[in-house]
Amino acid sequence: MLVRGSRYPFLSRRSFFSFPGTNSVQTYQVKKRLNFPPSTLFEIVSSVDKYNEFVPFVTESFVNKRDSKTGNPTEAGLRVGWQQFDEIFTCNLKCETDKCVIAESLTVSLFDKLHTEWKFTPIENPHIKQTSCQVELNLTYSFKNPLYNTVSSLFSEQVTQLMLRAFESRARELRVKEVSRK
Repeated sequence: MLVRGSRYPFLSRRSFFSFPGTNSVQTYQVKKRLNFPPSTLFEIVSSVDKYNEFVPFVTESFVNKRDSKTGNPTEAGLRVGWQQFDEIFTCNLKCETDKCVIAESLTVSLFDKLHTEWKFTPIENPHIKQTSCQVELNLTYSFKNPLYNTVSSLFSEQVTQLMLRAFESRARELRVKEVSRK
């Protein structure tokens, strides 16, 4: 490719291969009504240190810092593994009890951007005693590694759905344990 005015006309900035999703920020949103109160779902989502017990591909989970007043995590991380991929990252967390959990990546070597937001909105139904909840999961990210962006662009929608199902299953499991204790 010849570029006018270039000192090196044989150089091109175009890459030989072009893969979808290699440089773009990816965004996914899932909304679902669940028959659990916001407090239950908030407790599960904010308990990052337990993710390795029920979230697919999470092999390790930890909390580094907690809010001194609420006990909610303010810095936490995950180790995620799938086939030959094995990465660890840490996030700042903002937790509003029973309302939302927001995570922003601190790990600049892995992500250009990572923003995860869980929102819990109560749904009152006068015909049912139990409060339901509208759960909204917003996930926005871009990896530094173009290969990771390509692979994730192929599977992100399924992984986002899988994550939501894992949290829903965890809520059902905890409900059964709570009922059996009574």
